Amino acid sequence: MEDTSIKALLVEDNMEYAGLLRGFLADTPFPRFDLTHVEHLEKALQLLKERVFNIILLDLNLPDSRGLTTLDQIKAQAPGMPVVVLTGLDDRMLSLEAVRKGAQDYLVKGQIDARMLPRVMRYAIERKHIEEVLVEERYLLHSLLDYVPDNIYFKDLDSRFIRINKQMAELFGLNDPAKAVGKTDFDFFTKDHAKPAYEDEQRVIKSGRPLVNIEEKETWPDGRETWVSTTKVPLRDNHARIIGTFGVSRDITSRKQAEQQLKKTNEELARSEKALRETMQNLKTSHEELKHAQMQILQAEKMESVGRLAAGVAHEVKNPLAIIQMGIEYLSRSPLSGNENMPIVLKDMWNAIQRADSIVRGLVDFSASRELDLKVEDMNDVIDQSLLLVRHELLKSRVAMIKTLGINLPHVRLDKNRVQQVLVNTIMNATHAMPNGGMLTIRTYTRKLAEIDQDVGDRTGNRLRAGDYVLVTEIDDTGTGIPDDKISKIFDPFYTTKATGKGTGLGLTVSKKIIELHGGTIDIRNRRVGGVSVTIMFKTSGRQPV
Repeated sequence: MEDTSIKALLVEDNMEYAGLLRGFLADTPFPRFDLTHVEHLEKALQLLKERVFNIILLDLNLPDSRGLTTLDQIKAQAPGMPVVVLTGLDDRMLSLEAVRKGAQDYLVKGQIDARMLPRVMRYAIERKHIEEVLVEERYLLHSLLDYVPDNIYFKDLDSRFIRINKQMAELFGLNDPAKAVGKTDFDFFTKDHAKPAYEDEQRVIKSGRPLVNIEEKETWPDGRETWVSTTKVPLRDNHARIIGTFGVSRDITSRKQAEQQLKKTNEELARSEKALRETMQNLKTSHEELKHAQMQILQAEKMESVGRLAAGVAHEVKNPLAIIQMGIEYLSRSPLSGNENMPIVLKDMWNAIQRADSIVRGLVDFSASRELDLKVEDMNDVIDQSLLLVRHELLKSRVAMIKTLGINLPHVRLDKNRVQQVLVNTIMNATHAMPNGGMLTIRTYTRKLAEIDQDVGDRTGNRLRAGDYVLVTEIDDTGTGIPDDKISKIFDPFYTTKATGKGTGLGLTVSKKIIELHGGTIDIRNRRVGGVSVTIMFKTSGRQPV
């Protein structure tokens, strides 16, 4: 159990009196006092270095120290510990001096009894704790006043300064905030500012209601003009009586100057409205010309990509064609019947032809025209139709399906066949990553984008932006995931993590291109719990998420 006893150090050279005090404390049922007794100051100072006590009972006159010097040495060793002075003299001046030096109380030995001593010790500990709290609060208040960049001031009922912080003293050109005490705004500002400021403060005092964030124009004797945003509230005492005002002001001169400059600029713009309309028309024409030029650049970029991909296709098609060639040569040298190897050769030829065809089709999809057959579609229906196409593969691979499709989702403009191509490719990739079965989860919902990474490769400007409402499709699997050193390359043409002959490396490249042509995004990342999560987003009409 937690030790709740009060650990006290008694420094007393009279053994009989020390025994008496120990008896007083032993008779106290609660709290329990754990008393340690020493006869010399030197031993007490050593114990204070080694152990922690809650309170010290100190006789001022010891064999190795006498008078208030004894208290000074104890406070120097343990400045934060409450001390109760014990003395045989009922000397009021000595007691006051002891308290001034940091003692919590002063007890005359002949007047102490079993009821008084525990009570005095408890009160001494509590008072010390309260003092520490007050010191901390006073420190926090001083820190606030001295280091906050705003001007803070306190005024009495006649609007005379009671106190100001360092920031305001610097504003007044004072090296000491105390020099402002007793002065008013009339001593620092011109009458044009001081008079309305005084009237505002008197209104706060009479009504008891604050003035919050009012803007004041300050005029100075040297001709300067500054602006501040000021809050003035009633200053009350501990009986809730109003004894003055408390204010905080912040310089807004730069903002006001900017507002004035903006007003001047707006006036100039209003006088130039006709020229502005002509400029906008010219900009519109330039924009159309730039758009046309961008389309030409995009077409050139597409052809450049096709050229790069063609080299990959040539490499990938070379091996399947070699297999076909060897099969044809074998058939040309062998009888057409009665050859037991014929089925194997025909199967290899067929697989090679299918692989070559898949690569070519992928290349065609990638380099195909950007024109989409866009129609308003229900994304949930598109998902259901896509799942019908892969149903057999899911059953064969022992992959369980969980669908969490949102209700009353907004429709989006899609090329259904292209988006189905993306979904089927994504689901098949997930299935291949779960060779021993697993769980496939598909969910749809809408949300508002807080932020989105900018695709620096997309020059069309048709991209999602923060604040857009999007329809989100998430496809999660429990498969093997993607190695961290390979995930950044998954959209590269002809890059695949599958074994040779199992993938063309174009599926994700084509899928990303299709989604981008819709103005959407596709994101693929590993899940922390294992597997991969694919997130596809399309912009909606702007309705709230469901």
